[in-house]
Amino acid sequence: MKRDVLAVLLSAAAFWAATAGAAAPDAALKNGPNKERLVLDDMEDVSDWGNGSPEETTISADAQYVKEGRLSLKFANLVDHTRGEKNYPVGWPRTRKALSKTGPTDWSGYDFFECWIYAGTSRPSLPGTPLGIGFYHSGPKRSTGVSLDDVKKDSWAKIVIPIAEMEEAADVQAVQFHISEANYRHGDRVDFFIDEMVLTRFIHPVIAGFEPRRKLLYQNDRHVMATYALMGRQGMDGVTVRLAIAADGQSPVAQSTAAASREGELTLAIDKPLEPGDYQATLALHRRGRDGAPGEELDRRQTAFRVIEGPFER
Repeated sequence: MKRDVLAVLLSAAAFWAATAGAAAPDAALKNGPNKERLVLDDMEDVSDWGNGSPEETTISADAQYVKEGRLSLKFANLVDHTRGEKNYPVGWPRTRKALSKTGPTDWSGYDFFECWIYAGTSRPSLPGTPLGIGFYHSGPKRSTGVSLDDVKKDSWAKIVIPIAEMEEAADVQAVQFHISEANYRHGDRVDFFIDEMVLTRFIHPVIAGFEPRRKLLYQNDRHVMATYALMGRQGMDGVTVRLAIAADGQSPVAQSTAAASREGELTLAIDKPLEPGDYQATLALHRRGRDGAPGEELDRRQTAFRVIEGPFER
């Protein structure tokens, strides 16, 4: 007798509802000890930060809110919808640092741009997009812009931006912080304290991304496919990736190992039908041991998927 198709669809819907939003950013990936840091600006001297909106903005070194060292960069703004640039009175107060004079412009050998930001304001809370950052490349109108939506009132926010998201990572000529006055009311006071601006990169390879092609499998499926991406300054020579699947709390029912690459796709063959239920797919990164056996584990990531009976299983 055929299964009820609706029951299968409801089972799938329940699984997706339970797992929606569960994939949070990997804090270990962003803040682990396996990192090298290159300081772009510790904000102990802010004389090289320009003021692009002097009628509304003041730039200074400040000791009130500091994450590391003695001082931070204070980017202070009194929002005025009537002054500022003649053609854009509701404009973009900003401060910029030219890297061509003070720091490296080729960031392609690094994984992340990072900094800390504290916000104070006369408003009850900050708008949804309180602040933006721009990375400026050579040539007219070439830049990478990022909204810093994680910045909140009266608290520190760690900003981590993947270098891979930049239009031209090998050519970053300037960094600029700015606000859009359209997001604020006339007369709002908003101050940002910016500290410890650095580039970071992983030393040993780590898993930057891991995702099965499908999170819902039918019992008669015979393959699991997954994509992955790796980061790390050291090369992938002598490193392997292993994909394994297992029912929750059980030993792996299938696994496969391959040489690692910066980006890749793995296909895992399944010899016999899987029992319906909840499963875990695990990607492990190893140094290659003797005789090809897995050696030291460098990193691992895990994600859930579900196996259900097909709509026409008997």
